[in-house]
Amino acid sequence: MLQSLHGVRDGDRLAAQVMISDSSSILTLDVHFAIGSPTTLESGKWQWSRPGGLLSGTVAERSVTFLGGQDGPPSIGGVFDLTGADGLTYRVTLPLTVLPRQIRQLR
Repeated sequence: MLQSLHGVRDGDRLAAQVMISDSSSILTLDVHFAIGSPTTLESGKWQWSRPGGLLSGTVAERSVTFLGGQDGPPSIGGVFDLTGADGLTYRVTLPLTVLPRQIRQLR
């Protein structure tokens, strides 16, 4: 289940963190996108904490959907392959999800 998705857009770059979990494990993806036509994944890493131990590896895109957010917050989604050091590949489908606006407190 998608637990959280947050990120920050900086010009033509978007850094995001996705957390997916069930009752016993958490999968975290740290991904960096180049926004353009088309939007592409520049780099990504994943980490899966589960009862059997910790797995990690790299993220590759199969497809990416980005909606610009000119009139509101941007949205990101797609299909990604997660490859681990053991050579196994997992596939994650992220539905198009709105990145919430972050509120900054001024001091």
